[in-house]
Amino acid sequence: METAASPLHAGNPPTSRITLLELFLLFSQLGLWSFGGAVSAWVHRALVERRGLIGEAEFAAALGLARIIPGANVVNLAVMLGHRLRGAAGALAAGLGLILGPSLVVIALTIAYRRWGGSPASRAVLEGAAAASVGLLIAMGLAAGAYLLGIGMRSRLWTWRNAGNTAVIGAVFILIGVLHFAMVPTVLLLTAVSIAIAYFFPLPRDTSHAGG
Repeated sequence: METAASPLHAGNPPTSRITLLELFLLFSQLGLWSFGGAVSAWVHRALVERRGLIGEAEFAAALGLARIIPGANVVNLAVMLGHRLRGAAGALAAGLGLILGPSLVVIALTIAYRRWGGSPASRAVLEGAAAASVGLLIAMGLAAGAYLLGIGMRSRLWTWRNAGNTAVIGAVFILIGVLHFAMVPTVLLLTAVSIAIAYFFPLPRDTSHAGG
């Protein structure tokens, strides 16, 4: 008999532990690599795609919460994922790792920008970094969306759950991206709808590994 998986622990659950030092250094690297923004895309690539420490559905849930609770989105995300991996100490390690190294770099870059910021080369660097970040964000969104919609999974059938997830994704895009509705109340409302979909149409626990 199959049992329903919690949305926060669906997908590929962590199979290996990461030390606090590794967690700190990992988020320091992620913060330093993410020139032009898109830190969440780098975090997704490192924790979900490469290391498999966090599942797709769990990352999507954490990212959604990080965007609607007070504070900086990326810091919220780092704290939640760090806590998921190593508890309170992991939340502290991930948060400090994300902030400390990049803050020192930003101070140095600010000093340099005051001196050479008007040069064509500096503008080209910033525009190129921004373009790469947008590409990473799109790739992350496609990967998370494909998982939530069951695309590419041999055992996943098109169900009311998939239809509901599609409707929520489309509604968020149209209401916020096209019609420019207020983000927080819109996301809160659609999050409630998404939770209801996950509750009434639960995903079998072993779906992501079936058929392999």
